[in-house]
Amino acid sequence: MEEEELLGIGDYIAILKRRKMQLIVPAAIILLISIGLALGLPSVYRAEATILIEQQEIPSELVRSTVTSYAGERIQVISQRVMTTENLGNIIENYRLYKDKRNDTSISLLVDELREDIELEMISADVVDPRSGRPTTATIAFTLAFSSKNPRIAQKVTNELVSLYLDENLRQRTQSALETSSFLSAEAQRLNQEISELEISLAEFKEKNVNNLPELQQLNIQLMERNERELTETIIQIRNLEEREIYLQSELAQLNPSTDIYDSSGNRVMGAEDRLRLLQTEYLSLTTRYTDKHPSLVKIKGEIEVLEKELQTRRNDKKNIAPSDNLAYIQLETQLQAVKSELESLKTMRSNLKSKISDFETRLMESPQVEREYRNLTRDYENALSKYQEVKSKQLEAQLAESLERERKGERFSLIEPPQLPEYPHKPNRIAIFILGILLSFAGGFGHVVIRESMDQTVYGSKGVMAIMKAPPLAVIPYIEVKEEVSQSHANKKLASIGTLTLIAVMLIAVHYTYKPLDVLMFIVLRSFGIELGV
Repeated sequence: MEEEELLGIGDYIAILKRRKMQLIVPAAIILLISIGLALGLPSVYRAEATILIEQQEIPSELVRSTVTSYAGERIQVISQRVMTTENLGNIIENYRLYKDKRNDTSISLLVDELREDIELEMISADVVDPRSGRPTTATIAFTLAFSSKNPRIAQKVTNELVSLYLDENLRQRTQSALETSSFLSAEAQRLNQEISELEISLAEFKEKNVNNLPELQQLNIQLMERNERELTETIIQIRNLEEREIYLQSELAQLNPSTDIYDSSGNRVMGAEDRLRLLQTEYLSLTTRYTDKHPSLVKIKGEIEVLEKELQTRRNDKKNIAPSDNLAYIQLETQLQAVKSELESLKTMRSNLKSKISDFETRLMESPQVEREYRNLTRDYENALSKYQEVKSKQLEAQLAESLERERKGERFSLIEPPQLPEYPHKPNRIAIFILGILLSFAGGFGHVVIRESMDQTVYGSKGVMAIMKAPPLAVIPYIEVKEEVSQSHANKKLASIGTLTLIAVMLIAVHYTYKPLDVLMFIVLRSFGIELGV
């Protein structure tokens, strides 16, 4: 440590002079190795294409696309479909890739290596998501690149990949729109069939429950109330007629069918048969004096016909009753028969009204169950009809979206920068290797000098003697070179000069073939100083 503290700049310079060959040789070796690597590594060329994701031409408010996934997600799906073993195997066969490995390497390994050589990079931008309205990062484009030792192969393979991506995107979008349209068409047919079946079921239900439908419930209530009122009125009429019947029967019981009846003048009241015989005699007497159209004959003939009909009706209704000539008895009996006939009619009407009321009550009792079933059928029908209309609307939208995709008016991939033939290799970076080699050569040379100096136990100079003896030397005799050492020193200088010139030449050659031609580089340098050379 003390020795290091005594060393100054002059001492370090002396060390470098003393060990210059130990500095130059390792540095030159490392530099030559780096130059060899830079020049010896094979050139790899990279062809790149940029594909823009263009939005659909027609506004989405007018025609909505059936492809709703994000662009980044869709690109990843397309990559999985494109990067199949079949597609990549065809590329390897068509462009004869990896010739040096095809004999001893399986096709699956070659395909894996091709996948590694293909580069896919997304280009994103900050946008506002139209679905949520929030700022987000969206993929607006992507790049495809392929690296190969042959620049033309790199360009051709990149072109092939671009074609595969564009075709797969178009095929996938068209197929998605077609499948959506087909699915909605099949769903519409199914719903149409379901609606037809529900219409038949609804018609059969209405036919079966024509009087119990919910819309007739109020009408049934009104009809039942009207029938109840009619029944009440009929019952009252029956009661009155029954009282009338009893009264007539009591009056009739007090009369004798054969007893003559006289009026207030004392004249005998003739019965219907006596009256008929009298009219017949009078009619025969008048026919000898008048014609048939005489008013008296017409009147008497009409009375005869009425009496004959009355007597015939009476005979038909009471065949088992002995005929009576008592007119009052006959009139009461006729009234009684009329009451009985009307009473029977009212009783029949009462029975019918009760039957109707019972029928209406049954309808009203069954109405809730019928209404539930009817509501269920109606709800199913309305739901099916609503779904059918909704599906038909979506089917129309899907057909428009299918036309949109077929005519390439929807979102699409556009090749905005086709792959160019690469002029310069993408890797290795020979300039970086050169610079790194220079840095490593200096580090290696100086490191070698430091190691050799730290391991050398030789005493150099008066300072070394003072460090050991703790006292200055009496005299300092400089190193005297002999003739052989002088010759060797001159030879070393010549070798160093030749090596330096050779190294410079090698570096210039490397720059010429790996970075830019020297004449082009010279023109660039001169132009930077404002010097223009005429041709």
